[in-house]
Amino acid sequence: MKRDHPQTLCESPAMDVLDRVRVEWAATVFGLLVGITMVYVPYEFGSSPFQTIYTHVRLLGGMFLVGSIAQIACLLYPSWPVGIGWLGRALFLGALGTYWWAVSLVSGGLTGAFLYPLMTASMIAEALPRWRGRGLFSAFLAVVAVGFAGLMLAEPTAFGPVLYSSLQPIVRPVGVLYLSAGVLLTFGLIRRRPGLSRLALGVLGALFLHMAFVLAVAVSWIGMELYLVLAAGCFLVVLMRRLPQPSGVRWRLFRGMAIASVLPVLAVGALASFVAQRAIERELRSKAETAVDSEVAWLEQNVAAARNVLRAQAQEPAFLAATRSRDIATLEARVHQFENQSGQFDAAWMLDGTGTTLVPSVALGSLRGHFAHREYFQRAQQARHESEVFLSQPFLGAGGQPVVVFAIPVDVEAEHPAVLVGALSLPRLRLQRTLAARSYHVELFDQRDGALLRETDRNDVLTRAPILDLVDAADLSTPMGMNEAFEPSGRRLLVAHAQVPGTPWTVVVTAYLREAFAPLTRLSALVVGIALLAGAVALLLSRWAGRDVAQRLEALRDGFAALGTLPLEHPVPARGNDELAQLTSGFNEMAARIERTQQELREAVALRDQFLSMASHELRTPLTPLKATVAMLLRQEAGVPPLSPDKQRSTIMRLQRQVDRLTRLVGDMLDVSRMQSGRFSLNRTPLEVGALAREVVDRIQHSRPERSAPIQLELPEGPLTGEWDEQRLDQLLTNLIENAVRYSPPDTPIQVRIHPEDGDALLEVEDRGIGISAESLPHLFAPFYRAQNAALHYAGGLGLGLAICREIVERHGGTLWATSAGPGQGSRFSVRLPRAAPSG
Repeated sequence: MKRDHPQTLCESPAMDVLDRVRVEWAATVFGLLVGITMVYVPYEFGSSPFQTIYTHVRLLGGMFLVGSIAQIACLLYPSWPVGIGWLGRALFLGALGTYWWAVSLVSGGLTGAFLYPLMTASMIAEALPRWRGRGLFSAFLAVVAVGFAGLMLAEPTAFGPVLYSSLQPIVRPVGVLYLSAGVLLTFGLIRRRPGLSRLALGVLGALFLHMAFVLAVAVSWIGMELYLVLAAGCFLVVLMRRLPQPSGVRWRLFRGMAIASVLPVLAVGALASFVAQRAIERELRSKAETAVDSEVAWLEQNVAAARNVLRAQAQEPAFLAATRSRDIATLEARVHQFENQSGQFDAAWMLDGTGTTLVPSVALGSLRGHFAHREYFQRAQQARHESEVFLSQPFLGAGGQPVVVFAIPVDVEAEHPAVLVGALSLPRLRLQRTLAARSYHVELFDQRDGALLRETDRNDVLTRAPILDLVDAADLSTPMGMNEAFEPSGRRLLVAHAQVPGTPWTVVVTAYLREAFAPLTRLSALVVGIALLAGAVALLLSRWAGRDVAQRLEALRDGFAALGTLPLEHPVPARGNDELAQLTSGFNEMAARIERTQQELREAVALRDQFLSMASHELRTPLTPLKATVAMLLRQEAGVPPLSPDKQRSTIMRLQRQVDRLTRLVGDMLDVSRMQSGRFSLNRTPLEVGALAREVVDRIQHSRPERSAPIQLELPEGPLTGEWDEQRLDQLLTNLIENAVRYSPPDTPIQVRIHPEDGDALLEVEDRGIGISAESLPHLFAPFYRAQNAALHYAGGLGLGLAICREIVERHGGTLWATSAGPGQGSRFSVRLPRAAPSG
């Protein structure tokens, strides 16, 4: 395949997906599924391909599971040590190699023998630096498709009996589809045609899905899981338009919650499943051994009872005497009574020394004949000196009934002793209730010929015992033992066996592990389902929580971006009471403080500009008449007729008023500067405020001849003294009364009241002038601030007088406030001054 420069490798996001999806991702999911299956339900791996590795299925599944989890962890956390990823990859590939050798090579499965090495080579290639950042999944699928097509067209049976039986009618068309999809995918990857590649992947996904379905019906779990993963990978690549970029809070929450919810459930479930499997196996073995012991004890007891009853009858003196004298009537009576009343035998008869019927069995229809050829007769004759009760091999009796017989010689002193025979019907033996649980299968067979004597499921007695087709006879020849076997269908059996003492009989109790482990299988499925549900819930919760956290962080990010550049009209919403909400609240407080600071700065700049404008205007106002007056005086000096004394006095007084105005403006500015720099100090001395107020009122009254209404002064009856700064208090009263005069009509009175109140001095200046609006009252004492109606009613000034007044009052420890009913309603300024200097 053509390799371009990295920055030109992918011409479109679609090709980026095709080039970057990795085989390792699909292999990791496959390994996780295989590991879960092998660890949770190892007893499902009983078919012939798995029998070579059956004893190590749990270990192999653990390697798959741990290796896949390690790879998933490294995929989710790329910053983790590289060694963890390589360890996981080594465990996975080791388990995959073992599985490939045992299941694919040994059993002759060509598809697995071809596919698993290709997967291994692709994973190793992707881990090399040369291929880092690239994925080989698409190329891997193209090779798999072409390879499968070659096998289907050249050797259809290579797919094994399960797949071959399903695909046989359509194997060649399916092979053509695989070939077409593989060629189309290869062409699309080489020519950089994402549309063609996606079409080929869609076809391959459908073909893999069909194979997964066939294997699921055949209960071939590993193959089903492999093709399901390949099909899902094909469909995901087809549907994805671009690879997701795992970053941000949402991704971190998802991977954390996924690992915290799914992996612990799987790990704990696997451990619990392993412990439960071992416990069930121990219990199953114990119950099987108990069942075998019970069956053996019951059979031993019945055989011993049958032998004792037969021996007692054969050795009874009257019976011996009748045998020696050939008293047929007595013998018949005794044998028929024994047959009916012994309770151990279904039939009884007696043969003479030549094997001819001496006393026939009534239960068998009084059948007579010559039976010297019977094994039981010959063995009884051979064992006449020991008086041994011989147990025969099972056989089909003359009446067509399958039986085993007990035979004992009678009158052993004779040359050819007679033989007493008791027959036990095998169908009656089968009807006897087994002591084993219903879930167990019980067989009883004769070791001498393997003939079946008793079976709990069928009545095929005298046939070869079914267990001998599953377990070697040598393994069942020991007095007692436990084995495992597999049926042709792959079902695993636990086989417990024991010999019945004194007989050639073997009792076998078998249990199907699938049925025994069925509750555990359901529990395992529940655990895996819970893990998957936990993963799904974790995904939903991570999306919900991640969206919530991400939105809040994005709001904070946007807030920080706008901080200092745009006014934050709406605060960042702080939802809940967690750390993010606290951070958001802190940010809102900080933003509010910054906004207030910026607002104050903007107001300060505006006030500065306003002050500079007003200061320029206010300074220009007295300078203009000063300049004109000085120019007039200079012209007078140049020879213009001199001014009269009254005119000169008026001119000098005008100069003095302008100089006073300049002096006051400069003084106010200096006072504000002292206030801002903290150098505004007081010189307290005992002072009688009434006298000071009278002096200030007189001074202003005389300097304002245009006023027709007087300034009314109300003083207390006695002196009102305190420790105050006389100069600053004079400045305070002057500013307040001058403001009242400035913003009041000349014909309206101004009232100045001074009186004691609660040990303090209360000073009030009230006018009936332009008044103050409610919105202006809070800002009235700010430097450079002038109410809107005051600015329209221009009367000069910089807007510093009231700010200086407030500073003077607060320096004295008092309070200053203003009240007004509104514009045009006049105003009142009130000052409360402590009469003594505050301590400290």
